[in-house]
Amino acid sequence: MTEDAFRALIGRHRGALARVVRHYEAAPEARRDLEQDVLVALWRAQESFRGESSERTWVLRIAHNVAATHVARAIRTKRVGERVPAAVDVGTSFPEGAAPPDEVVDAREAVRRVEERLRALDLPSRQLVLLALEGCSTAEIAEVTGLTPTNVTTKLSRLRKALAGARDESLANEVEAS
Repeated sequence: MTEDAFRALIGRHRGALARVVRHYEAAPEARRDLEQDVLVALWRAQESFRGESSERTWVLRIAHNVAATHVARAIRTKRVGERVPAAVDVGTSFPEGAAPPDEVVDAREAVRRVEERLRALDLPSRQLVLLALEGCSTAEIAEVTGLTPTNVTTKLSRLRKALAGARDESLANEVEAS
């Protein structure tokens, strides 16, 4: 694959790659390191793509595997304590017709809470949820993770219930605190 073809590959999957990196790493400096690790892994693996899966599934599999390794390495080196919550760039200007600032603040807070809950999941669960959020089908998630489609469906169902329960519990705590 030529450099131009590689750039095109990255361009086609830029959004998904950015979301994977953002969800696995909150600290900006570490996030840049993870981005580079993912790009290097994709560059090295580009000759291995045989078309047995979709290009998107192949890219996501590599990105998630690199990200999981990155987080596991951070845990082993106890770098986890250095992490800071990710800043969500929702924009700083308010063009005509834009949402009022209070709605933007509420949206930022909602995104922060979702990202916080996702980071609290164990790595395999986080991977399943993030792939589902990327719009991957059950079959694609199974292909990326090595699970059976039935197992993916079951695990995602349990994770949805657990996350919904965490949301309800969080809301109950907020109500009690006020």
